[in-house]
Amino acid sequence: SNLRDLYKTISKAHKKPILALPENQNKELIAQVWTKPSAMPYITNNALEYQKSEGYCGRSTLRNILKSFPNFPKDLIPQASGGPCDPKTWSKLIHDLAEEHHTKMPKIQTRIIPGDIPYANFMEEIKVALNDPSSRIALNYLRPALVGFKTPKILPANFVLSLMSGHFSPVIGMLKESKDSDCLIAVFDVNHTYGGTYLVPSRMLYESVKAHDLMTGRSRALVIIKMENPLNQNGVE
Repeated sequence: SNLRDLYKTISKAHKKPILALPENQNKELIAQVWTKPSAMPYITNNALEYQKSEGYCGRSTLRNILKSFPNFPKDLIPQASGGPCDPKTWSKLIHDLAEEHHTKMPKIQTRIIPGDIPYANFMEEIKVALNDPSSRIALNYLRPALVGFKTPKILPANFVLSLMSGHFSPVIGMLKESKDSDCLIAVFDVNHTYGGTYLVPSRMLYESVKAHDLMTGRSRALVIIKMENPLNQNGVE
């Protein structure tokens, strides 16, 4: 069952959480991330911010991504707010903006990549998007699949509640591309509790996105955001 599979995935992460991995927040590796073309727009456009409160992760991720596009009108960036959010409702926020402000807003496309596609396809989607200056990646994932259970882990209500909502954050880069071992995926966690940018082994990240949402019965997802004719970080087409 989905619940049994989720418990197995989170139990594995609990024994070896990403926070315990030496590369998780390795300063030298994180410094390499910020030299990547996929990460630089977030820095040069002062786009990064943490969520103001629990439940604000979806809107905070959207704000980070839209701010990273130099030609996106700053006055159209939604205010930080909370509320339930899944990949479809998150994408709809962008399309609602476009419908309301079609004369001011650059054309933006969104594409939802479900987490239960094969691992090789999942990785290809990330690689292609990170190598495209006009694209950004929003990650909807089950954080307990990376960090394990919150204590006390034995309370059934706590466990089930943790599976009801996915977390959102931007994917900003990739390190150690290799056919023989996992890549490291760089995530900027909008929840400041987790220290900002961290590195996740690609298969572990895949499992956290593949994990089913008990509310919808579907896996979580990547959302690829692509802007037509974006300016580069220096404001030039």
